[in-house]
Amino acid sequence: MAFKWDTDRIISLMAMVIGIGSLLTIAYQARLMRQAQHASVLPYLYISIGSTEQQGVRLLLSNSGIGPALVDEVHIRYQGRDFMSDPFDFILAQRPDMAKMGLGVDKVQTGRLIPAGATIQMVEFGTSGQKLLPDVLKLFEIAEVPRAWYSAYGAAGGEKAVIEITYKSVYGDRWRVRSDRIVPEGM
Repeated sequence: MAFKWDTDRIISLMAMVIGIGSLLTIAYQARLMRQAQHASVLPYLYISIGSTEQQGVRLLLSNSGIGPALVDEVHIRYQGRDFMSDPFDFILAQRPDMAKMGLGVDKVQTGRLIPAGATIQMVEFGTSGQKLLPDVLKLFEIAEVPRAWYSAYGAAGGEKAVIEITYKSVYGDRWRVRSDRIVPEGM
């Protein structure tokens, strides 16, 4: 029995090829839409320091992304150890004398939601804290700080504490920001 190419078979095969092509196109478009949704709520955290005579010294956490960031974990790496605490508690553990300086705090802890465009003052030393800038620079490694500051305040060299914050987007995509790096890393 010989295989016969008639019009019905050709039309049937073409319909199957078109159907499979349409299915692949729809799957690809769905993947692109999912990626676009994830990108539309991308949080982008970074750690910096601010210092003015009017506001004193502030250790800042900013979300310059376009979506909120949900904090998963906060810890400090210092002298080969991990401290499961936020910067405020870490400072008080390392330098109890700073408690008398009138510190301000906006705690960053597990479950905290940081809206897009928000900046949190993790620790604020107030106007009298301006003189504490060298102490803060000696304690923390902050990538956003110009190297000239570390040299000018005698804080260059030595092991410094690194703040690590793991966070996620509303879709569960996870990142880690470290104070010694400018760009967060995906996990």
